[in-house]
Amino acid sequence: MNTHGLLFKLLAGFVLIILIAVGAVFIFLSQSTSAEFESFKQGVEQRRADGLRQQLSVYFTTSGGWEGIQPYIAQMADIYEWHIVVTDDDGIVVADSEESSLGQVYDDGNEGMVLSGPRGVKTHGTLYFTPHARPGEEVALMAGMIARIGGLLLWSCLVTAAVAALIAFFMARRIVAPVRALTNAAGRLGAGDLNQRVDADGEGEIAELGRAFNAMADDLQQSLQSQRNMIADTAHELRTPLSNIKGYVEAIRDKVIEPDEETIGVIDHEASTLSRLVEDLQELSMLEAGQVALQLQPEDPAALIQQTVNAQRTSAAAQGIELVTVVPETLPLVSIDHHRIGQVLRNLVSNALIHSGKGDSVTVAAVEVGDMVEVSVADTGEGIPPADLPHVFERFYRADKSRNRATGGHGLGLTVSKGLIEAHGGTISVETEHGLGSRFTFTLPVAGRDDSKDGR
Repeated sequence: MNTHGLLFKLLAGFVLIILIAVGAVFIFLSQSTSAEFESFKQGVEQRRADGLRQQLSVYFTTSGGWEGIQPYIAQMADIYEWHIVVTDDDGIVVADSEESSLGQVYDDGNEGMVLSGPRGVKTHGTLYFTPHARPGEEVALMAGMIARIGGLLLWSCLVTAAVAALIAFFMARRIVAPVRALTNAAGRLGAGDLNQRVDADGEGEIAELGRAFNAMADDLQQSLQSQRNMIADTAHELRTPLSNIKGYVEAIRDKVIEPDEETIGVIDHEASTLSRLVEDLQELSMLEAGQVALQLQPEDPAALIQQTVNAQRTSAAAQGIELVTVVPETLPLVSIDHHRIGQVLRNLVSNALIHSGKGDSVTVAAVEVGDMVEVSVADTGEGIPPADLPHVFERFYRADKSRNRATGGHGLGLTVSKGLIEAHGGTISVETEHGLGSRFTFTLPVAGRDDSKDGR
């Protein structure tokens, strides 16, 4: 992102808004000032006219008529710079400041001001006045005042606009600064520097964006580290069987040992270990990518459990471990992939046997819980240390580091099991007490009650 362009756009937007606002204020104030002065001028003229009407009414009452009113009207016309006409009750002009219509019937199309006696009982005539078209000194003064006020308003608006633009510039820079920091950090993150983080303190959208970026960087760093760990763990797991196979082949080639049935059996075992590891890695990769195809169909969980347990009875008896099933007869059918869930059960039962000893017991149980069937595999063996409990479902993790691969596996079984159960829409968890055994529990959806699975 070009943050300089963003800064210019923000600043231009702010300045445009400021200019529009200031311009609108200037026009409004200018027009309002002119309108107020015009209203003031009309008010002054009206007050003068009211005063003149009262004086004329007093003159008529005192003099008993309009004789001698002409000089007075001429004087008032000079003072007010008006054209003043006074008519009697018959509409005959008795006074004209311009002496152009004396003695005539007057009608200029305007409504005059009626002249009346006390309390308006009796009328004496009508007063007409018209301001001269040429502005006098007072009008010119008002026009000058309006012009000066307009100038002051203009300068005030320009100064206000300049100050506002300066403030807008600093505000725009403050807004753009975290965006620029995000842009730079994103660029360095894309170049491989996964330690990039931005300051995300405070509230607002920019702070939320910063926190989202930091979370993304954390996830990316963790993901990359997980990939590196997986590569290192995979290489470590592959190294031992490959080294064993290579050692036996070299020994046979150098005629150190004979390629007898026992030797071939060892090589076959190591090759099988490699094959299982590759298959588990491929399956785990497909699970994480959401590409495992499940052949879902209604299955009897009791039958699947019994089938798995029967296959492990010989091994359990050889170790002196009691293998028990606790399954009610009324369990509902579950919507599962028979092969995949069988794989999970075999893995959990095998792990329980591996971590149990002579005299211990392994119990496989099932119970209906709402729309799920809950299956558990519990043993009375050594249990899992508390420090290892949060990591038991991580790939290549083995709680007992002293166990070899022949007895302890390669650390992918529980990871694959977790992925398969979650792909079915269930959950898997573990409870343990170190030295007293462990209990792994997973849930499966009851057939016909979970429409979210479609054999993906």
